[in-house]
Amino acid sequence: MRAPRPKSPLPPVGGLGSEPVRELDRVRVLRAVLGDDDVTVPAGTTGTVVAIYADGEAFEVEFTEPVDTLATVEADTVCLVERAIV
Repeated sequence: MRAPRPKSPLPPVGGLGSEPVRELDRVRVLRAVLGDDDVTVPAGTTGTVVAIYADGEAFEVEFTEPVDTLATVEADTVCLVERAIV
């Protein structure tokens, strides 16, 4: 019998029951994604949402470490890390 997998402390955004992500929120990618300049952003990298597409189905996220790039990521690929203070 397998032990249950621990739940992530932060739920994926964009799913049912979650609050929508807003511009300038900090998010973490759950799997590696390809940046706009063909740079791979590793899973676990944190970035800032700079644009929201299709009513929250995808986001443009700016990453600065460990790579400096922009990436368009689908909502189920990120989890919320920190809300922007507005």
